[in-house]
Amino acid sequence: MNKLLLLVLLILLSGCATTPAVKQLSIKQMDYFDSAISAVSVQSEALIIATEKLVEEAKVRIDSEEQVARSRLTTLIRRGGLDQSQANTVATQISGLSFRTAASKKQLDDDLAALTAKTNELNTYLKKMKDVHIAIDSYVQSEKAGEKGVNDVLNQPSVKTMLAQVNELTPKIESGLTDLTLLLDAL
Repeated sequence: MNKLLLLVLLILLSGCATTPAVKQLSIKQMDYFDSAISAVSVQSEALIIATEKLVEEAKVRIDSEEQVARSRLTTLIRRGGLDQSQANTVATQISGLSFRTAASKKQLDDDLAALTAKTNELNTYLKKMKDVHIAIDSYVQSEKAGEKGVNDVLNQPSVKTMLAQVNELTPKIESGLTDLTLLLDAL
């Protein structure tokens, strides 16, 4: 009876062990995370640089359009022959043009800031997913190693804390995707 119990216990314990292939797959996934984080970082940086250039070009174009419009309105005033009502209309147009120019530039800056913030959120999320994988990988190796990895390597008190952080980040990333899509559609 003891031999049978020992055999069943041995089978159960061997069934709980992680196979070498799973451990290798876990290591490969770490490489994947490193590559994905690098790729997203480079793409994000390129996207932000390109957007900054587009914003600057748009501001120059806005300034140029304002200058041309001001020049036309100034020429109209210099030619004279405007009555008081027409002069007031021209002054209102110049004032409105300045306001729209400033508003357009501010919107470009706001869009760039939103894009940068959403990009940073995505990078943070990817790094957190890598941390989660490190924790899982540690637990795949052994439960003791997992606990030590979570505490010492990742500086987290528990897996539960990490899960809470991931649960907090996930909706931000999902809403960020929607925000970025709307932002890009508006451009």
